[in-house]
Amino acid sequence: MSTQITIKNLENILGFVTLLTNQEVKLYDIQTEPLTFEPYCYSKEFNELITALYQENFIISFDWLAWKQSADSFITNPELLTVADISTLQKLFTTHIRQERFCSGHLARMIDNKHLLAIFQRLQAIYAAGMLENNHNHGEAKMSQQTSVIQGDITQLPVDAIVNAAKNSLLGGGGVDGAIHRAAGPELLAECRLLNGCATGEAKITKGYQLPAKWVIHTVGPVWYGGDRGEDEMLGRCYRNSLALAAQYQLKTIAFPAISTGVYGFPMERACKIAVSEVNKFLHSHKSIEQVIFVCFGQSAYDCYLKVIRELT
Repeated sequence: MSTQITIKNLENILGFVTLLTNQEVKLYDIQTEPLTFEPYCYSKEFNELITALYQENFIISFDWLAWKQSADSFITNPELLTVADISTLQKLFTTHIRQERFCSGHLARMIDNKHLLAIFQRLQAIYAAGMLENNHNHGEAKMSQQTSVIQGDITQLPVDAIVNAAKNSLLGGGGVDGAIHRAAGPELLAECRLLNGCATGEAKITKGYQLPAKWVIHTVGPVWYGGDRGEDEMLGRCYRNSLALAAQYQLKTIAFPAISTGVYGFPMERACKIAVSEVNKFLHSHKSIEQVIFVCFGQSAYDCYLKVIRELT
């Protein structure tokens, strides 16, 4: 079996990120009665992840027992993951899955201590940085080297700036807005209080504080009223103004959520087309930004972005 990792392999694996971040999903159970030699029982969803790791070339043949000490060092010193390459991540996945066979509950501990999630987050960073060549060989659309789509948690990306789909008050809320405020810490809210809100379609910038991202660009998307109240233009301005701020601050990498597609009700495919179109136009006329990432929380949004990118390219 080939151990080469392509963008398609990576996309198929990153689709499981939300499984590891969903607090409502129970990934394993402990069977206490009757007592068995294998008390840990993993969920159907988690077993699908394990199957995918095999199918997508993340389980490889090598002397994992001899490498186990190196694998353990990533648990005791998580900072090592920030420089891990794809080959190292393949070895980590392989070691942990093989170890489960000899030590029941090993993977459960890796879930609980967030180590598996940290490996996935490193995969996201590699994907976002464009470190893999596009190797679609089955009629897939080739994405621009400056744009990419991932499924996952925008608060975990180590980029120059993430974009917050904020409310006019800029004082936090639900969805991605609340997640960004929680991850950044109370200092973000304190700085936002000094900004006197933000008009729909406009954008303002703050520091990232406890986020991996250095900056947060806050933009307020339009509420969908049916499409005849200038919603398209206002959503387009969200992307243009956010990118303009990034260029003004000489930022190189920026990540966008799917603005206005949550409780604001903007139709997903329509919003995707506006997002991709505005980003492409900006990148053609501005050379300072090197990487734009569209971050999708759910599978349906991820599939929609890929569909739109194929159509537009």
